[in-house]
Amino acid sequence: MAMKLYHRPDCPFCWKVRIFLKEIDVDVEEVTIALGEKNPDIMALNPNGTVPVFMDGDLLLWESAVIIEYLADKYPAAALMSGSAIERADIRQIHGYSDSRVGKILFPYIKHVREKGLDFLGHDTRQATTEGWGEIQKILSERLGNKKFFGPNFSAADCALIPRVTLALAYGLTFGDDVVNLKKWYRECVKRPSFLATLPAVLPGIDEMIKPDLFNI
Repeated sequence: MAMKLYHRPDCPFCWKVRIFLKEIDVDVEEVTIALGEKNPDIMALNPNGTVPVFMDGDLLLWESAVIIEYLADKYPAAALMSGSAIERADIRQIHGYSDSRVGKILFPYIKHVREKGLDFLGHDTRQATTEGWGEIQKILSERLGNKKFFGPNFSAADCALIPRVTLALAYGLTFGDDVVNLKKWYRECVKRPSFLATLPAVLPGIDEMIKPDLFNI
């Protein structure tokens, strides 16, 4: 039975799974869900009522990090969760940081901008996002150091971070001048076929298609 993925293109949890699938070169049947849609299949399959939902035969998974861990175990040759025990733990930690801290900082800002625009962004949200985004960049820059990617090679950690950073840039945030290595990392990531193949054509609240110039940082 073919794999199936229920997903929303702009959702960073779904997006990282799609990047991962492209990196391991595995075909999957995709069922696309729109923002706000109450799809009956999702409601029946996932007790949380959210995407992603992933099926592989009789296996049903709905936590994005677990989906990636499963795929990494099933396709170890792709080496997206490779390295020493310490390196693999670091990949998992960065992955978790992306899902929790990065997502928590960015979500209120992105939700507001896509619904009401930057002109109506409140002072408290603007300040919290600016400070949080600066903190995130500093931490990620320190963890990246002089490496090309966040693992010993391109890894699940990079898959998780790429959508978050892309959404931040698309909705008006920028890189700081002092995170040169993080900018270099991002330039490498956006050249990968997996990024180009999974980039949403449009994002909620943005009227026109995403332009490649967005990524010329």
